[in-house]
Amino acid sequence: MWLQNSTVWNYPSCIGALDGKRILVAKPNNSGSEYFDYKGHCSVILLALVDAHYKFLYVDVGTNGRASDGGAWEKCTLKQAIEKKQLGIPPPVCIPYSERVTPYVIVADDAFPLKPWLMKPYKGNGLPMEKLIHNYRLSRARRVSENAFGILVSRFQIFRQPIRTSPERVKLITLAALVLHNYLFKESRHNEIAPELIDREDVNNGRVIAGQWRNGTGVGWENLNALGRRPTQEAINVRNTFCDYFSNEGKVAFQDAMAFRH
Repeated sequence: MWLQNSTVWNYPSCIGALDGKRILVAKPNNSGSEYFDYKGHCSVILLALVDAHYKFLYVDVGTNGRASDGGAWEKCTLKQAIEKKQLGIPPPVCIPYSERVTPYVIVADDAFPLKPWLMKPYKGNGLPMEKLIHNYRLSRARRVSENAFGILVSRFQIFRQPIRTSPERVKLITLAALVLHNYLFKESRHNEIAPELIDREDVNNGRVIAGQWRNGTGVGWENLNALGRRPTQEAINVRNTFCDYFSNEGKVAFQDAMAFRH
């Protein structure tokens, strides 16, 4: 799996892509403000880790919408298991064609904190080219999680609008849909995804083409908020190592043209 993340999406030592959504739900009876999120909607939080081929490796669903995105992440069992070294992740290794050593990492967006094992984009305007390239390479690897959610919503239309049942049943519905999603990829003879369904790149013309899953009547979830926590120097050093690598030994031919369009 990790080799596939490296070779398919060109981000070495990558375990998977982490993403999160707030699934919109009907307001439960007698719940007060417990499920109201930062946008004033009722929701439950879903955190998910996706592999290189759009399958869900880990999910955490059911935290009530009033919880902050950072609070949901702090309680996440995946985070706790990684930090306690309970998952059997191999030690740091040299990344391909280089003597640079990095840990195995997960890629994510600004909704998650930068960690030595959790890479996110550089922030700010007017970034130098090497940081733009890193952000593009990370975005390219992370696109699998956005597409996995897109495939999910295209297969299970219940996620096109707020789910009007109890949060407990929303959790069960979501888990069932995720299991079926993975099952279809594993067992179906027709598990190939139509290229036009998902977000994809036209590297010859330097553009990203939006997938058809974005069309329709809407999606019954919201993205998580960005987190602004100060990272450790170790985490900064790991990201800088990947950044330097992508502009040198790990360069791919199309990255300069795509770096401004990711």
